[in-house]
Amino acid sequence: MKKSFLFVSAFVLFSIVAGSASYAQLKIGHINSEEVMALMPERDSAAKVFEQYSVDLNKVMEEMQTEATKKYEIYARQQDSLTDFVKKAKEAEIMELNQKIENYRTLAQQELQKKQGELLQPIIDKVRKAIKDVAIANKYTYILDIASGAVVYFPEDETLNVLPLVKAKLGLK
Repeated sequence: MKKSFLFVSAFVLFSIVAGSASYAQLKIGHINSEEVMALMPERDSAAKVFEQYSVDLNKVMEEMQTEATKKYEIYARQQDSLTDFVKKAKEAEIMELNQKIENYRTLAQQELQKKQGELLQPIIDKVRKAIKDVAIANKYTYILDIASGAVVYFPEDETLNVLPLVKAKLGLK
């Protein structure tokens, strides 16, 4: 029973592949998307905006670090003349300030990543659309991106989707 199911599945798969091969020949192309992105004029302006955003965030960080350094230097000079209670309060204040700096650093990194995505996404979308348009116009079945190793274009034609065949092979619905 199991062998006959495998034979039938293999026969069906072979028939579909052979049948589709006779109707259309696959045409595969490739592209280096990083190379295209580097040539996009919008990328330079996005990089400038990103750089300024990064400088602004770093400026705030530097101000916070300067404040923390000043507080620590004052504490270090006065340390011997302070009572234990005041020492502990100053140490807690400095530790809290350092924690705020670390939190800011983490949030700033997240904001930089978010900003980079916001700036680059329209450019990426424009490149993807151009790739799709070229693929359709030149009758490519698949276009591979050699920069990322991903398929950047494939037809939305369900006849090439092997998911139903694999599901049938595994007995899944």
